[in-house]
Amino acid sequence: MAELIELENSRNVKSLGYDRVVGINCSCKGRFRLRVPLAALARIVFATLLLGAAGCNGSGGSQNASQTPGPNAGTTGPAFTSVNIDYAPEGRCSDNNWTTSTPAACNPQLSFTCPASETSLSNCPTNCQACYNGDIATIQNTLKVGAITIYQPNYYILKAAQTAGVKVVLGLFDDSVQGLAQPNSATNCTYSGFPFPYCGTSYAQALFNGACGSCTPWNPSTFCGAGTCGTTPTYVAALNSSLGEFLQNGTIIAIQLGNEILCTSAPCQSPSLPAATISTAAQNLRSALNAAGFGSVKVVVSLIEGQAASFCSAGAPPAGVDYIADHVYCSNVAGLPPSWPSGSDPGQSCWQEVQSVFASDQNACGAANVFLGETGYNTGCPNVYGQQQVANEESFIGQLVGATCQSGQVSGPLAPFLFEFGDVCPAGGCLAGCAGQPQEGNGYFGIYYTQGYETEGPLEAKFTSVPSLACP
Repeated sequence: MAELIELENSRNVKSLGYDRVVGINCSCKGRFRLRVPLAALARIVFATLLLGAAGCNGSGGSQNASQTPGPNAGTTGPAFTSVNIDYAPEGRCSDNNWTTSTPAACNPQLSFTCPASETSLSNCPTNCQACYNGDIATIQNTLKVGAITIYQPNYYILKAAQTAGVKVVLGLFDDSVQGLAQPNSATNCTYSGFPFPYCGTSYAQALFNGACGSCTPWNPSTFCGAGTCGTTPTYVAALNSSLGEFLQNGTIIAIQLGNEILCTSAPCQSPSLPAATISTAAQNLRSALNAAGFGSVKVVVSLIEGQAASFCSAGAPPAGVDYIADHVYCSNVAGLPPSWPSGSDPGQSCWQEVQSVFASDQNACGAANVFLGETGYNTGCPNVYGQQQVANEESFIGQLVGATCQSGQVSGPLAPFLFEFGDVCPAGGCLAGCAGQPQEGNGYFGIYYTQGYETEGPLEAKFTSVPSLACP
């Protein structure tokens, strides 16, 4: 396939590339977007938060007073139970080991089989599932996190979360937003860059029920190959299979429309979309969720810091949108290359800046509608900065947890979540970690990293004492 490169710059920058294969998904994560469709296995970006499984009024928009928040949700000044965390599995569950700049997290079709001696993650469902099971167990048992957000669908992560009792905010591909915004009669929609014969509310229904080309519903354990339901059918594992996985059983508690896709000035460069198109997609998704009996599942839109004022009006998000996930970082820690605050406690200074910007964005869209959807502290390339910034990241995390656990310090409809579970850059460095390095990976924001900074292997803690993200 021809390469497609799309760039979007802002004051701070985070990036991840991705590969695409029919039915195996991946995407770019961050403010600097490098989107490269390749004939390779897919990768997926995850980030985390906990959203209360509250009832909906069926029309989208912000939560009303009659709705009951979930266990980690609030309105204007709740005492949350924990901070949540982003999960980027391409640095944990990929066979790639940085042989390319865009490692792909495993996500094989469920029908694939492999011998007991097989070590591959990308072609062996058992191995892939075991990798995610281990990470989700660490997220739940060590970090004490109750929910994750993933930025594209992945059956195996959803299954691991369901087994562990961890809730999921599920992100969709950026092109899924455009597909949802189209009328049902349209024929030009795509899923992960591949032709998808469903648009509008039919697009949402196909996501819920699974698809293999022109066939839906589709059992995710049934092989989908060339000629099955079309010449080159696009495979989508159902978000709500006949077993009730994962919408009916409550594992998925919210669906996020792409990642940071708002276009604030014309002409819009794909995949960015104007607010009106995003609202249409949100309303169609809401309609499909309600019709399927999933009215409690929320619709989320992620925004880069400062975009709230242009997206919202009269202190509320557009129709169809329940919550805004505000992505806020202090100056240039997410830059290409990054730089850091000065002073005696840069971690504390960074958190104070984040709080100030977040408060402004809440003011634009309403505190009850906006949560801190991403924030974190980048420690930079380990071969350049060593342990120089590690103590500052530890201080930042402590500030975040402390503020989250004190009523009135952090407001919003759900708890903040930290970017991210593990570092996603090679040992030799990347531009998201230090100057003069290639544009690959997503920086060194993690609490953990994979041994040797590979993309599969033992999990190593960055800190001497791994912090719990739970409130005392």
